[in-house]
Amino acid sequence: MRAFGRWTVRHRWWVIGGWVTLVAVLLGLSQAAGGAKYQNAFAFPESDSQTAQAIVERDFPSASGDVDRIVLHTSQGTVRDVAVRERVEPMLEQVARLPHVVSVASPYTPQAQSISRDGATGFASVTFDAGAKDLPTSAINKVVDTAQSASAPSLQVELGGQAIAEVESSGPGPLMAIGLGASALVLLLLFGSVTATAMPLVTVLVALGAGGSVTGLVTHVMNISSATEGIASMIALGVGVDYSLFIVSRFRTLLAEGRDPKEAAAGSMNTSGRAVLFAGGIVVLALLVLLLFGVGITSGIAVGSAIEVFFTMAAALTLLPAVLSLLGPRVNSLRVPGRRLTGATTLSPRYRRWADLVQRRRWIATVGVTLVMLALSAPVLSMRQGNPDAGTDPSHTTTRKAYDLLADGFGPGFNGPLQLVATLPSHAAAPVVDQLAAAIKSAPGVASVSLPRTNSDGTTTVLQVVPTTSPQAAATSDLVHRLRDTVIPRATADSGVAVHVGGPTAGFIDLSSLLAGRLLPFVAVVLVIGFLLLLVVFRSLAIPLTAAVLNLLSIGAALGVVSFVFQHGLTGLPPSPVSFAVPVMMFAIVFGLSTDYQVFLLTRVQEEWQAHRDNARAVREGMGRVSGIITGAAVIMIAVFGAFALGGQLLFEQIGIGFAVAVALDAFLLRFILVPAVMYILNDRNWTLPRWLNWLPQVHIEEEEPVGTLDEPSLATSQSAGDG
Repeated sequence: MRAFGRWTVRHRWWVIGGWVTLVAVLLGLSQAAGGAKYQNAFAFPESDSQTAQAIVERDFPSASGDVDRIVLHTSQGTVRDVAVRERVEPMLEQVARLPHVVSVASPYTPQAQSISRDGATGFASVTFDAGAKDLPTSAINKVVDTAQSASAPSLQVELGGQAIAEVESSGPGPLMAIGLGASALVLLLLFGSVTATAMPLVTVLVALGAGGSVTGLVTHVMNISSATEGIASMIALGVGVDYSLFIVSRFRTLLAEGRDPKEAAAGSMNTSGRAVLFAGGIVVLALLVLLLFGVGITSGIAVGSAIEVFFTMAAALTLLPAVLSLLGPRVNSLRVPGRRLTGATTLSPRYRRWADLVQRRRWIATVGVTLVMLALSAPVLSMRQGNPDAGTDPSHTTTRKAYDLLADGFGPGFNGPLQLVATLPSHAAAPVVDQLAAAIKSAPGVASVSLPRTNSDGTTTVLQVVPTTSPQAAATSDLVHRLRDTVIPRATADSGVAVHVGGPTAGFIDLSSLLAGRLLPFVAVVLVIGFLLLLVVFRSLAIPLTAAVLNLLSIGAALGVVSFVFQHGLTGLPPSPVSFAVPVMMFAIVFGLSTDYQVFLLTRVQEEWQAHRDNARAVREGMGRVSGIITGAAVIMIAVFGAFALGGQLLFEQIGIGFAVAVALDAFLLRFILVPAVMYILNDRNWTLPRWLNWLPQVHIEEEEPVGTLDEPSLATSQSAGDG
């Protein structure tokens, strides 16, 4: 890496110009392609709901356009009153004439069944000519504006559906701004210099511009969910600022030792650059393992996030040292008055005292922290998985208001109907559909069954089944399984009629079951990969084994906190299950970040062990020399992830809180208490390797520079006078 760093510094203007050109070209290509084309298509193989969807698309091609609802609610009288109809019907006629609108089904037609029993709530169905992701935002906004123009003091008009949700979503922009602001504050505290603080932020913004553009282009050839934009940006922002932090910190330390700016930049690549390359590679690898699930949505999130993490790593290893070599000592300019960086080469007495305390109480520390982590993990045993719907949208959105009005007026299950798709061997089997409808209507948990809708050649019939419970309720999931396992087989026995249960609600139930079933093999693969990597890096059996246990503890505890908080509605949102994407994403990302922290900490401990062959001294001094940088990196991660938890969107809240809790527990409980305590207990066994594994290659994550001792700065700051 030293040679690569010197090449980067020697050709710094070409490197900087190359990044500017690359970002400009990628942004131009993305715009020429029409921007990103995210698709919330939750297709996955071998599921009953996917089969039902495929049959509907084949036999009812006119039903492929998105269907949304205009929900009406009056606080005086009913929506059938003349005064209400005089406002609503002209509005519906205007909506029907808007671009991309195929039809509008009025609640006032005789067979509509679109008005609640008390008459206070009704809805009109708006059918578009394309799916939600293919509709222009301007067309959707015209429908929203036209519909809400009929509002009056006593008449509430709200809209719901996938297309409406697309224009309601604010995207990750505001959350990114909060995350950047929080990172800037932490970096300013860490560096005490505005210029140094700006370096990681500028680097990560350039990387996000390039990575986001590439991800946008990939959406045109691969199904990538709209959630990917926010998740990938959150992950890339967190790790990108951290990676740049490590390199800027080492660069400033080398400058303080009297190095030439060019040599300092190259030297920072040979030390921190190696660690960043390894750490970024681990995160990208952990993300790409998600492809093993074979599920479109998780694969899309994995690819999008891996692309953005790759670009943050690449920018930190090329663009950042090039700019630092130009700045030289000016990286310390615009210092905060009265503060200076304490990047001393001596061991901090504070960390020495802490390490000595952990050594004396190593068994208490080990047992105590383990019990705390297991207690936090306990709610995982009762964790329910599902998918966020409009019922978990922020309360001020029209989609949430429409959801609540429909649930109040028509029952909680109205927002998540099941779609039963029956294929008939012949017209003679048509009476079986009537028997099926009667059997389903009498089944527990069913509120209503629609009249059958049959295709033109009479081979396929569709029934809409409204449950008595909400889409997120466990009882709705039980109903889906009961229909498939008991009710439908009995009603269609020996008839040749094949019936599939589909619709979004059933689809998400199937997806959650599929991911839950594949989670353990995924965890096993990730743990084996991590074990092998750490085995090679540290040439030890104890270190990778303890790392695997620590990973499980931190991820389990974070998932336990998420389960408890959200299933009990402690965030102010209605109680809801954990999103199906959260456990797998948390395991992939937290595994990568946890392994990063393990490597950053133990490489320095291993250096001390190799120098003195004293395990206690190695743990004490190694931890003391890197604890500050790990603390700073963790605080930045927590700030970024915590910012996304403030977004008001359930998925971002769950992932943001889960990641923030995982990083906090990992950095402060595990790395500062449990890791040293266990290493004190194992003593020299930390560094033993069976003879039959001596063939393993020796890999050095960080190489010491030939001059001086390179130590990372800490968050601690002290008073200074005129430190420049």
